[in-house]
Amino acid sequence: MDYKQTAEKIIELVGGKENIQTHTHCMTRLRLVLKNVALAKEDELKKVPGIQGVVNKAGQYQIVIGPDVEQLYNELAPMIPNATAEKVVEENLDAEKESIWNRVLAFISGSITPTLPVLIGSGMISAILSLAANVFHVDTAGSTYTLLNTLANAAYTYLPVLVAFAAARRLKTNEYVAAFIILALCSPAITGVADLTIFGIPLTTVKYTSNIVPALLMVPVMAFIDRYVVKYSPKSIVSITRPLILALIMFPLTLLLLGPIGTWVGTILAKFCVWITSLGGISMAILSALHPLLVMVGMHTLITPLIVNEITTYGSSLLFSKALAGNLAIAGAALAVGLKAKKEENKTAGISTGITALLSVTEPALYGVLIRLKKPLIGALIGAAITGLFIGMFDIRAYATASCSLLTLPIFMGGESMTNFYLAVVAAIIAVILGFVATWFIGFKED
Repeated sequence: MDYKQTAEKIIELVGGKENIQTHTHCMTRLRLVLKNVALAKEDELKKVPGIQGVVNKAGQYQIVIGPDVEQLYNELAPMIPNATAEKVVEENLDAEKESIWNRVLAFISGSITPTLPVLIGSGMISAILSLAANVFHVDTAGSTYTLLNTLANAAYTYLPVLVAFAAARRLKTNEYVAAFIILALCSPAITGVADLTIFGIPLTTVKYTSNIVPALLMVPVMAFIDRYVVKYSPKSIVSITRPLILALIMFPLTLLLLGPIGTWVGTILAKFCVWITSLGGISMAILSALHPLLVMVGMHTLITPLIVNEITTYGSSLLFSKALAGNLAIAGAALAVGLKAKKEENKTAGISTGITALLSVTEPALYGVLIRLKKPLIGALIGAAITGLFIGMFDIRAYATASCSLLTLPIFMGGESMTNFYLAVVAAIIAVILGFVATWFIGFKED
């Protein structure tokens, strides 16, 4: 979701900023009190990507967003300065619909999603450096290369700090204390150092840098303890006792228990990624075909922790390559609609969103063309599956993360030669062609 663009669209469709009297949000919904509800265009609101539903309840116009509601609200609030901002509602109106498992997944996804811009920036810097070294033979021992490479590597080295900050913000505990504790654990004096003890108790050797699982385990425990610290600390000194108590409890607790558990879980996740991709072409064909469907229901970000863990553990990810197949097959299918459609609106939508999918974002093509016309989605799935088979057979790996498109193909540069990159380029071409051809021959109804 482009939060700023979505916020602008919401304001427009609820009757403009002059029609908004008050605003706030809960854990999943944007809550607005409108001066005139009749001005709201509910049917059009429901079609906006990222909006899961609209409810007019208890005098509030509630727009169901999901776990991204806070980020969206932060963009929307400054756009309506004349409306009254109300206190954030702690209640989650959709809680009865969510299982514990779904809440855990939402927490993990919500803690990692805010870090994606950093990972994408890091990945593109790494790709440019790889291009400079392999194509233009830039001196990798030079000062400029070393400094930029350090910048790129910092995103993964200190990723646990960023995840801890985002997780703490999500659970409404002190994000700076959370980051402070994880930053200390990532220091050279602790991470990966053997034979350490605390209070005379031997510690398990744990590598905290690039390991996000200990942070994901630590923050919920800290948030739980934080409630009682705030509740029972004298108000006059709570600003002093809160960070002191949290740091002195969570630091040794993570060293003794949560860190080792996190390493164990991280190892299992890494091995799971190896296993799920070990079937080669078959497994990648299935995963690639599922990718557009996961994007459609907003579940693709839940695989991000596995991908990040795979890259930080092994230096590359085969699992992430499914996005290359899925995204470019979507582009091919949309372009086929644009060229084959008879109605002008479908031609325009297909070509414009197809080009957008080739160069950056797939959601306009997916929601505006493929899902709406139904059969082109099947064409995209076929193209993605066959391309995934090719990716699995040749073990095409991503060495960084970014939204897979023609512009971000350099993230597939890595290893000892350029072969992986060349194969990724071939895979991208195959995905576009197969998505196009499959959609062209399957056809679609424009009614």
